[in-house]
Amino acid sequence: MADEIESKIYELAYHLIPELEEADVKVRTQELVDLITQNNGSVLISKEPRRSHLSYPIRHKQYSYLGVLEFTAPAEAVEKINAQIKLQNDVLRFLLLKKPGNGALRTLGEPRAERMRARTQEPTMAKIKPRAPASEEETRTESKIKTEEIEKEIEEVIKGL
Repeated sequence: MADEIESKIYELAYHLIPELEEADVKVRTQELVDLITQNNGSVLISKEPRRSHLSYPIRHKQYSYLGVLEFTAPAEAVEKINAQIKLQNDVLRFLLLKKPGNGALRTLGEPRAERMRARTQEPTMAKIKPRAPASEEETRTESKIKTEEIEKEIEEVIKGL
């Protein structure tokens, strides 16, 4: 088990420069696939790069070819792949992510799945013990005590003036 290297699933999204011809785009994509396989990785899914308009310019470019690769590789190999992609001039920008679990790759333009919403509990009313109805005598003594307390407070306020 010590010799066994655990491979994880990664996703590489990349932008290629827009000046490339269609044939050159396929060659650059194949170079990325070869780079992964040379570093003990295996490509699971490869989405063909498509020309897309950028939301904001990258290196003064308004368009790029956007492609996505999903692959498995050991962690040490991913560091090497990352370093080698940085050296390629035809790649405008890229993002290399470790995928959680066995997530499915979303195709470009496909809507995202509905997000799980947090379930909240309805506010519960505190359980209040019902109070037995007070007798008339109790209510009279309570109101008498309250009025006496109020009168004492009023007298104290008046004395303070």
